[in-house]
Amino acid sequence: MSRSIQTPTSQMSKTDFQLLLHLLKKHEPFTFIRFSDGEMEVLRNERLFIGDGIVSWRKGTISHPYPNFDRKDFEPGRDIQVRKDLIESAEYQAPYFYKGVPSKHNDAVSDRDLMVEYNGKSPLNLTFSDLLINANFYRFRSKMLPVFKTFENVYYVGNFRANPEEYDSTWIHLQIPDDFFREYPIILNSIMQRMIGLPSGSLVLLSASSLSNILGYRLHQIRQDITLLDIGTSIHDLVGMEGGIREYHDLLLPNNFKGNLKKAKLMLRKNFRPKW
Repeated sequence: MSRSIQTPTSQMSKTDFQLLLHLLKKHEPFTFIRFSDGEMEVLRNERLFIGDGIVSWRKGTISHPYPNFDRKDFEPGRDIQVRKDLIESAEYQAPYFYKGVPSKHNDAVSDRDLMVEYNGKSPLNLTFSDLLINANFYRFRSKMLPVFKTFENVYYVGNFRANPEEYDSTWIHLQIPDDFFREYPIILNSIMQRMIGLPSGSLVLLSASSLSNILGYRLHQIRQDITLLDIGTSIHDLVGMEGGIREYHDLLLPNNFKGNLKKAKLMLRKNFRPKW
């Protein structure tokens, strides 16, 4: 199997997923980080605020009741170092270092093209930011999630409210506070110091917003013997983060009339199946 995600094709959502699954099963270390809407706002140096029942970004302000652990407050004039480090993670290229990016099905062709530009004007090792959710979510939960249990040392980097021990009592939680932007240098240094000393062959599950991108990039430079996988919100329901359940979790509903109706509506959305 190819060790690099190469040229974008209509089948790359499935084949790229299979590549990461293959590496996990072999315990062959790699890094996968994701650039989504929030990261693109930071890269473009646009004001971003999520909290207090609103979302404010370059396209305007809307009402949305995100929970406190989803709170974000990026201020371009203040958070210069965050953006600098995020740009470095977008530009970083190395074997076994994969970056998920928004694309056509997210109405984000300009974001995709910007990420290709950052990536040396090449799609090499770029894939979809939602590679583990939506059309691949059931595959992730049934095929990939069980493989996590084959690792002796698993670390979950996520909000302090999470309780990964609910899913697996052996997992170790590296806690992140709400809205890390304001204390970015302190939080980054604290987590990095803990991760630098992880046992060889460890699996690190990243669920820490834009901090995941920076941690993934920083650690891959010095610890290419561990696997870092940005899982986002894909297991929120399993680690006590019920308030952060996303619509794609409806794919796990029972096969009854109500459940099947919700799943059908979700699968008919244009952003359900990835398109480059």
